[in-house]
Amino acid sequence: MSSIYMYHNIVEKVKGFLLKPTATFQATRSESLTAAYQYYVVLLIIYSILLAIIVAASFGIVYFSTAASALGGAGSQIMKAFAPFLVSYVLFLPYLVFFVMLFGIFLSGLCYHVFVILFGGQKGVVQTMKTVMYAGTPFFIIGWIPVVSIIGLIWSWILLIIGIRENQEISTGMAILVFIVPVILSLILVLGLFAVIGSLIGALMSMAKL
Repeated sequence: MSSIYMYHNIVEKVKGFLLKPTATFQATRSESLTAAYQYYVVLLIIYSILLAIIVAASFGIVYFSTAASALGGAGSQIMKAFAPFLVSYVLFLPYLVFFVMLFGIFLSGLCYHVFVILFGGQKGVVQTMKTVMYAGTPFFIIGWIPVVSIIGLIWSWILLIIGIRENQEISTGMAILVFIVPVILSLILVLGLFAVIGSLIGALMSMAKL
């Protein structure tokens, strides 16, 4: 009976976050971090399974075996040699995504909370963690679909801003800054890293010519 209730509760939450995010964030404000994480993990498992199916279909074992038969000779041997790699890839990639997202959500929540504090949020780190977990709903629902996944990602970003505003009781402008500032800082970090690596490679190539 409890499992049926849990399933119904998750379905209702999904509908709420997709259709009435503001009201749903307000309604879940008093819920525990455990409840939010259980919801997050259920959606993550479903997403990971669907992602595995898409990866298998896209890069797939069927295509490899068919191509190997069609090529014949040496080409067939090469394709068959790569078959174990393909199987490993199809199994490992979705699991890697699942593993990183299972634990990474806490690091993500902590990072966002640094900026929640900076921009005036005072409702605690648990509210930020819950917001980040619930905000992933659109991405989990459609993020496994190629191309359409970008819509799910943007939708989740919008939910994150709404959730931070509601759960931390700050203005929409401050909530946008909580989201956008770490994104900008991350981009600067990546560009700086590429610049350092590029200059190092350039220096090594110059030394090689001497």
